[in-house]
Amino acid sequence: MKHLLSILLLSIILAACSSDPIASPATDGTPIKLSLRIATQSKDTQSKGAQSKDAQSKASASPALGWNYEQGDELIENWVVIMVNDADHTIEQVFTPATSPNNVETDTVATNLQTTASNKTFYSFANISLAQLEQGTGHTFAKGGTMPDIASATWHIDGNGFDPKAKDATGRAQGIPMTGICHMSLTNKDNETTKTLYVVRMLAKLQFNITNKTGDDITINTISIDRLSANPASSGVQNVMLFPSATPTDANTQVVQQPRLNGTQPQQVYTLALNQTVANDASIGKTLYVNECTTPANPFGQFMLTVRLTMADGTTTQQRYSVVSNDNGNWHFIARNDWRIIPITLQNIKLDLIPLDFPAIGVLPCSVKEADGTFTCTFNAGGEFRLTPKVTRFDNGAAVPDADWTFSSFSTDTYPAAPPAGFYAAAPSWFARGRYITGTFGTATGQAYHTLYLTHTATGRTLVCRVRIVRP
Repeated sequence: MKHLLSILLLSIILAACSSDPIASPATDGTPIKLSLRIATQSKDTQSKGAQSKDAQSKASASPALGWNYEQGDELIENWVVIMVNDADHTIEQVFTPATSPNNVETDTVATNLQTTASNKTFYSFANISLAQLEQGTGHTFAKGGTMPDIASATWHIDGNGFDPKAKDATGRAQGIPMTGICHMSLTNKDNETTKTLYVVRMLAKLQFNITNKTGDDITINTISIDRLSANPASSGVQNVMLFPSATPTDANTQVVQQPRLNGTQPQQVYTLALNQTVANDASIGKTLYVNECTTPANPFGQFMLTVRLTMADGTTTQQRYSVVSNDNGNWHFIARNDWRIIPITLQNIKLDLIPLDFPAIGVLPCSVKEADGTFTCTFNAGGEFRLTPKVTRFDNGAAVPDADWTFSSFSTDTYPAAPPAGFYAAAPSWFARGRYITGTFGTATGQAYHTLYLTHTATGRTLVCRVRIVRP
């Protein structure tokens, strides 16, 4: 009796849905009925960003695993589901909707589907038609045919500036392409149950929440972000993988994605035109859809924002932000289905560097030039040098008290190149009592790259500036 009970217990295997192939279940091939539905990754509360954002300060961005559905046109407009028998790779069914789902979070694929207790794989596509799928992969998908291996297929998508409300050839909103692979081990216990096939958006969403704290009405002209994966130069370029790094399941709907680019993709600065006036103390929100991206190729190794403004007096200026994550202080990639919420507070301050050196008679004095958030400090003499940070107001140049700011760090960077050997006799560091950076040049000429961080005592906001020290 105990032996029989053990056999019965071993024969009970629950159905599973995962992104990885699974072992063959203990099944008897008995016909069963299933109901299927297709769904976007379930929504979650949005992650909160840190409050900061001065001129050249760190902005923060945390990924929210589920998107808000107030935006619209981020859901399912149409879909295709391909059901495959793993034993012989035969396509058992190709499901398409009888009518448009019309921008829904979930939709019914099949009710009381007749199948067998065995291993199945479901390939799910939302906002990708069967014709588009066949053209993009070069394969034909029909009931009774053999399923080609498309788990590593590639795809073309122009994500930067994507407009999900744009109409396709039939006049329907195209929506955001979504995909997913679900492996199921179906047993007799799954008879008359409903299985969910999840799909993951192939784009990321950036949401800029901008607050004007300059003291006057301003106009936000543009927001630029670098370095996003560029849109492909031609329609024939397959720039991303068709399927995500992981597909959610009922047991784990909150799957964090990793970028799945097709090899190394070129990067670009993408500019979002706003030309929108914002009253003092008012806030606006703006959403931008973008491509997946790996580590940005810029000196900071982080994504950088540049906000270009027209001030109340008609002058134009820009404020730069280093975009970081609240979770670990870094944000080196953008993955499909990410929803990054980036709060930006525009304030009436800027950071300058005042240089000091001790040249011999007849040697040109040092100089500083700022462009795009980088301070190039040229020293024509050797020996000791100093750099004093100064925080001032944009509108009148008045100094903000030094006591309001504390030194965070001054790093020596290796990108794009480390300092040449012998460039420093004493590497630059922060001199707390004098509140300046000091160092001593060695015998070598060349250049070195650094990053300076100052933190506002009361609010915790951090000013960031890139420093390039040159000795010709």
